[in-house]
Amino acid sequence: MNGMSASFLSMLVCFSILSSGIPLAAMAQQANNLSLDALTEGKNINGFRSETLYLNDADKAFGARFRHQRTGFTLDFLELQSVPQALMWVNSFPTSDRGEPHTQEHLLLGKGNTGRAHSSLEDMSLAGSTAFTMQWRTVYQLHTAAGPEVFYKLFESQTDSLLHPDYTDEEIRREVSHWGINENPADKSLRLEEKGTVYQEMVSSYERPVSLLFRVASQMIYGPAHPLALSAGGWPASIREMKAEHIRRFHADNYRLGNMGMVASFPKEMPLAGVLSRLDQILDQLEPKQETRRFASEADLTAPKPAAVGEIRLVEYPHQKAATRRRTPKIKCRSHLM
Repeated sequence: MNGMSASFLSMLVCFSILSSGIPLAAMAQQANNLSLDALTEGKNINGFRSETLYLNDADKAFGARFRHQRTGFTLDFLELQSVPQALMWVNSFPTSDRGEPHTQEHLLLGKGNTGRAHSSLEDMSLAGSTAFTMQWRTVYQLHTAAGPEVFYKLFESQTDSLLHPDYTDEEIRREVSHWGINENPADKSLRLEEKGTVYQEMVSSYERPVSLLFRVASQMIYGPAHPLALSAGGWPASIREMKAEHIRRFHADNYRLGNMGMVASFPKEMPLAGVLSRLDQILDQLEPKQETRRFASEADLTAPKPAAVGEIRLVEYPHQKAATRRRTPKIKCRSHLM
């Protein structure tokens, strides 16, 4: 009798465990089979909340916008039959003409141990990447033909490099602006030259008349101190004033997940629920501390202070080269809506 009772009790415990797992397994299967067509606004899925559904020309859902609930990271998910690829962005309104947004782009994914490690990982992962600085955002693109697991590894490595750089003050100085010695190959004489990747790039940029015209036009439209008129790439004379503390302060103020986002496309072999689950794990791991501050957006920009109606400014630039001369262009402010 005691043996039968023990056997019956064991069978009852096993049946209870198996029965209790049925709803959980069904829920997990339902989450994995989640389709974009079934998505509704405000739905919570694996750490993300849906905000917007994207429709194609046939009114069929092919993507959606999600917000990571804990960090505030913005994800625009697109379903496209191609290799997994991502365009990450950071809101990076310039606060001066020194070019802090542009300099971060140069430093984060190639300098310091963290940046160099990510660069090496890309080389070994059939990956391609690029980056560019816009007026109010800095963008980092990434793709790989090596499959989903490699994509997740690259995404984690790149995001870690953006959030937790370890470049040195000397690396900042050499990348931004510094003096170096060059030798004349003809007579072996030495001369001082201004160097620095960022400085030289922007000197070259502002040698083009259109760059100077655009700078003055932006100042006339918004006012010289407005974030949309400041040089996100860096005005050469101001780049020389850049210090390491300027770069580190700008990074601390902007490079946080709540001020970042990503437009990413994934093939059908990487279903929505699985992607969200993996990204949730990575984001939680990279930024475990909850951010409480509010980051600036376009809505926080100060009102423009345009030039007076009818004001004309002459824009000077190197206008003589060999036997060719160019006229100095004029800009006239026709209205406050220019």
